[in-house]
Amino acid sequence: MLSGEVLAKLDAMDDYDRMLAYERIGREYGMSAADVETQFNAWKSGGAIPSSFSAPTAPIVPSGQAANYIADASRYRPTYDPSKEGRSRQSQIEQAVMCPLCHSALGIPSTRPIKITCPSCMSESTFTN
Repeated sequence: MLSGEVLAKLDAMDDYDRMLAYERIGREYGMSAADVETQFNAWKSGGAIPSSFSAPTAPIVPSGQAANYIADASRYRPTYDPSKEGRSRQSQIEQAVMCPLCHSALGIPSTRPIKITCPSCMSESTFTN
């Protein structure tokens, strides 16, 4: 069964993004996209979520793992936040790693240990090296 947090994140998305997220979340939790959609619709309507689902409640990502580095981290600098704070965060990106769960590229500073939340799959990981 999906956690309330995952369902709330789905609820915050527009229809198109939610449709794409059903597939991605289904892969993460070992479910079909239709099962994810069914759980979301049941949660949204306030009804009971079918008990036939047996997926884990959260993605399992080991803590303190080694980072899978990507060459040319400058390609992964976010540029969507033009604020002073956003530019400051962008300038701190020195490395790029792969999310251990969904394999998305993540630009990060060189600070270790570092705890990150992947914007693609919302899994938390802690890297120690």
